[in-house]
Amino acid sequence: MPFNTMGGWRGFSLTKQTDNITAAAVNTLLYYEGEPLQTAANNFWSNKGEITGELLPTQARLLNKKLEGKHKSKAYPHLVALFASMAMGKDTSTVVGATTAYKHKLEIDKTVVELPKRTMIENDGQEQTKFIGVGCTGFTISAKENDFVDFEADLIGTANEVLNDVTAKPARVNESYLAYVDAQFFRGGAYDGTAVTGATDFSGSLISFKLTFKNEAKGRYKFGDASGTLAAIRRGAQYTCELEAEMELEDTSHKAALLAGTEYVMRIPIVGGVANGAANYTVEIILPRVRYQEAPKKVNDGILAVNAKFAVLSDPTYGGLIINCINLQQASYLA
Repeated sequence: MPFNTMGGWRGFSLTKQTDNITAAAVNTLLYYEGEPLQTAANNFWSNKGEITGELLPTQARLLNKKLEGKHKSKAYPHLVALFASMAMGKDTSTVVGATTAYKHKLEIDKTVVELPKRTMIENDGQEQTKFIGVGCTGFTISAKENDFVDFEADLIGTANEVLNDVTAKPARVNESYLAYVDAQFFRGGAYDGTAVTGATDFSGSLISFKLTFKNEAKGRYKFGDASGTLAAIRRGAQYTCELEAEMELEDTSHKAALLAGTEYVMRIPIVGGVANGAANYTVEIILPRVRYQEAPKKVNDGILAVNAKFAVLSDPTYGGLIINCINLQQASYLA
C-alpha cells in the first residue's frame, strides 16, 4: 500500500543546539513546499575502475552520509528570522516601544566559524525522523507583482538522525504570509544603524526583486569517526550577497549610476498586519552599501524596463546586510 504526505509536517527547535550531537526541543511548526528531506549517501565508492577479471564492480562501500535540501515557503517574519539568524550568525532582540512586539536585528557575525544548528523533525507521511545538527548555508527572499513574497532556505545537516521519533507535532505561530502589496523599494539616503532616511521610493516602478545570501558553509568529516556523519559545519572564507531588481524604466538614472560608480543604501521594508499596538509584523532588508553591477534594458509587455543587478559591499561600521524582523517572539532566535 503506497504512502502519501497527508498528515506530514516539519518542525524546528526555536533554540540552537549546544553542540553537534545534543538535540534541542522541537517546538515550532513550519509549513513548506517541495520535497521531504532525508539522509543520503555522500561518498559511495565502488572499485569500478580496478581490473578485477569481472565486468562489474566486486566491492562497494558507503564512506559517509549527508543531509542537504531546502525549506521553501511564503515569507513571514518568524520564518525569515529563524533561518536568516542561522545563516548570518547574530540576532539582537529588543522590545518595540510600548508594545509586546520585538524587533530582531539580524546581522553578519564575522566571529562565527561553526554555524549555529537547530534540531529538525520531518514527518513525511510514512515515517517521522529527528535530524540533529541542521544548519543554514543561505537563503533567498524574492517577490514579484501580484504575488506573495517567497522565502527559500538552503539547509545542511550533520546527517545524525533518530528514526521512529515520537515527538508530538508542535504549534505554528499565528503570522500571515507577506505579499507584494506589503513591500516597498527604496534607494539612496543614509543609514545610521537604526533607520534609513532621505531615500527615494522606487516602489511604483518595481516589477520584482530577489535578495540572495550565502555563507558558503561546508561540512567536515573527521578521521577515525566511523559514524559517517559530519563533525563540523563551518562558514566559507567569504560570503556572497546579491540583490536583483526589475523596474520599469522611467529615466536614465540607473545607467548613469552604473557608469559613475555611485554608491547607495538600499531598503526594502515588507510590512504586514498589526502584531501589537503600533508594531506591525515586518521584514525589513537594509543594505548599507550597494553599487549597480549591471543595468541592461529589456522589454516587458511592450514597456521598457531595466534588469538591475547590484554589488553588495560591506560597510566598515554596519556590515553588508541587516534584516529586521518584528513579531511577538521575545527571545533571540540564537538563544
